Amino acid sequence: MVPSALPMLSELPKLTIGTRTSELALWQTHHIIQLLETKWPGLVCQIEPFVTQGDKTQKSDQPLPEIGGKGVFTAELEAALRAGQIDLAIHSLKDLPVEDAPGLTIGALTSRADVRDVLVAREGWTLATLPKGAVVGTSSTRRAAQLLLIRPDLTIQSIRGNVGTRVRKVKQGDYAATVLAAAGLARLGMLDCVTEWLSLEVMLPAPGQGALAVQCRANDATILALLAALDDADVRAAVTAERAFLHGLGGGCSAPVAAYATVQNAHISLQALVAAPDGRRVVRVAGAGDEATALGEQLAQQALAQGAGDLVTTAKARRDLEGKRIVITRTPDQAVELTEQLTRLGAIPIQMPMIQIVPMPDLAELDQAIQQLSTYNWLIFTSTNTVSLFWERWLAQPQQHLGATKVAAVGSATSAALRQRGIEPDFVPDVFVAEALVGGLGDLTGAKILLPQAEIARAELTLLLTAKGAQVDAIPVYQTLPATVEPAALAALQQGVDAITFTSSSTVRNFIKTLHGDPTLLQQAKIACIGPVTAQTAHELGLAVDIIAEEYSAEGLVHALAVYFQKEHP
Repeated sequence: MVPSALPMLSELPKLTIGTRTSELALWQTHHIIQLLETKWPGLVCQIEPFVTQGDKTQKSDQPLPEIGGKGVFTAELEAALRAGQIDLAIHSLKDLPVEDAPGLTIGALTSRADVRDVLVAREGWTLATLPKGAVVGTSSTRRAAQLLLIRPDLTIQSIRGNVGTRVRKVKQGDYAATVLAAAGLARLGMLDCVTEWLSLEVMLPAPGQGALAVQCRANDATILALLAALDDADVRAAVTAERAFLHGLGGGCSAPVAAYATVQNAHISLQALVAAPDGRRVVRVAGAGDEATALGEQLAQQALAQGAGDLVTTAKARRDLEGKRIVITRTPDQAVELTEQLTRLGAIPIQMPMIQIVPMPDLAELDQAIQQLSTYNWLIFTSTNTVSLFWERWLAQPQQHLGATKVAAVGSATSAALRQRGIEPDFVPDVFVAEALVGGLGDLTGAKILLPQAEIARAELTLLLTAKGAQVDAIPVYQTLPATVEPAALAALQQGVDAITFTSSSTVRNFIKTLHGDPTLLQQAKIACIGPVTAQTAHELGLAVDIIAEEYSAEGLVHALAVYFQKEHP
């Protein structure tokens, strides 16, 4: 809180300002230094760089809740402030909790940048023209809910990295689009990559978005006096109302929340919303007043009375796996969806990949099939691995087209991988089993089918297709090999876990080999399998299977885990 009476400053101190090393963080720090030096001529500022835990995990693509939430970007800076190692820390206000960290306060809130979000998409796409099922990268539940409200067909996936990294991930094809704060792109001179400015009617911002917060020690009168010259009273009033709305919904609110206030002649107007994570329900409120905190709390109560309470309660109830330590044995690439869904339910995913995917040493047979692709009636993909490898070989052969060849995909992840590459599957079975796939392809008498698959793939699908009269070219495109297990993963297992998930027979076999028959490492862990085939392998190798997903997908496996632990601890 800025003091009303400022002490006289006989001598300007030398300030040490802590900052993360990202380009945006450095821009924000230099911006505040320039403001300070303009207001206080002769003031000397020096920068102390920090690499936070959040920065260290950017490349892992782990969702923020899995590694500790937004606090992983501020903890080191706040500790340095308390210790007197630095005098100031600059943050985007939306990244700070509503309540001040112990011993610290926000000494200044500077003039606010454009609060809107923007779409950055390939092919110049807008929200309206994004292809059906397009993969949009965002780790914000607020953005995801509002996107799905307008485009429920979109596929939302977590995205990590600084602003430049996220833009690059879109341009290189990892995502069809991402949503970013306009303020960050403007500060970095990157507005040329924006394909659509999202109106406030479409995408209401996070409380505090666009405002820079200067954090300092709460008892440092000299620093507070210096910062008072930077504080913008209208911005403080606006963001106080927004953050009061968030606080009024209840501590630890995990539902998607948005709020935006404007101030004119000391009169505050506030609009806000609370949404379901899937965007199917939204409660909107708006009002005006002269006192920021009272206005925010008043609208929060209105929202709760109009049904936001159910959304907040539901969001909390969704965390069925709160605190559960769950081992994921998939490859890191394949584990993304499973990790994200577990994290949303409050679980602590432990990465312990049991397999690695390696392309076949000789892919000449696949290359030849791609050259003759137009001669096939159906192209069938049964995993994201086959999509990735097929796509890589296809792009290497120019002027190849699907033509009249239809595409079938098994599973939501496989379908999403195809859509991400601009291919809309002609058929996706509701149940992810061979019989359902074959039954949905119609009359296959004389049909020619291309089936890229794993070297160890079961012959069941090929046999069923052949029995219906099809000619099947089943081509091995990758090998599934044992992965080297990191000591940290084994240590986590020894510490105790609540569940171990298996998504293929090979993950089970390699897990057993890794344990060397030592059952003590399993302790009280529940064994969860993605389907009956994987479960059968686990049974044969001596594991007692507790959970089998009814839908053979990452989503189905997570649902089965949640149901199991709900019944165990209702």
